[in-house]
Amino acid sequence: MNYSIKVNKLENKDWSTKAFVSIVFEESLKVTDITVKEAKNGELFVAMPGYKTSKTDEQGNAIYKNYFYPTTAEFRKELYDNIIKAYKSNAKEVNITSGKDKVGVSVVMYPCNFNDRIESIGKIYIDKCFVVDGVRVIASEKGSFVAMPTRATESKDGKREYTEMCYPITKEFREQLYGEIIKKNSELKSREIDGEAFEKMREFGDEKLPFR
Repeated sequence: MNYSIKVNKLENKDWSTKAFVSIVFEESLKVTDITVKEAKNGELFVAMPGYKTSKTDEQGNAIYKNYFYPTTAEFRKELYDNIIKAYKSNAKEVNITSGKDKVGVSVVMYPCNFNDRIESIGKIYIDKCFVVDGVRVIASEKGSFVAMPTRATESKDGKREYTEMCYPITKEFREQLYGEIIKKNSELKSREIDGEAFEKMREFGDEKLPFR
C-alpha cells in the first residue's frame, strides 16, 4: 500500500492538540481531521475524528466512535508510528510504501431505518486494514447520491457549514467508488422489493448526524 501523510502543526504550544493530519491512500482517497495530541505526561498520540453516539457506558458516560480507523493491530501501529514520525521530522509530507503494491477497495452497505432520507449506510474497506464508516446514500428529488462523512462548523455569519472529512481526489476513483456504492444501494432496494428479509442498520451513532 502506498500512502502519504501531511502534517499541519499548530502554533499554540499550550494546546493539547499539536497538529492536524491528512492521509492520501494510493493517490486516490483522502482522509482528514486526524490529530496529533499530547497527553498530560507529555506523550504524543494519534486521534481519529469521532462522533458521539446515543449509547452510554456502564457509568452513564456517552460512547464515542471513530469515522475511520485501522482495522488491524499491525496496520494501526504502522500508521500511528509513521504519523508521529512525520510530526517529529517537521516534514510537510511523508510518503510511505507498505506491503503489496496494489490494494483492494470494497464497499458494504446496509439498509437504514432511522432516517427516511437515508436509503442505506455503510463502510469502505481499504485493503481490509483501514475502514471509513458512515458512508450514506441519500434520497433526493434528483435521484440517489453518495454522502461521505462530514463535520459541521459555524461560519462567521453564523451559518452551519459541512465539510467532507473523507473523499476521492481523482475523477476516475470517484466514479469507481461512488458507482460501487450506488450499485450496492440498488441491490438492497431490489431485495426489499422482492421481500427478502435481512437485518437493517438501526442506528449509526446519533440519528442527527449531518449529511450533505
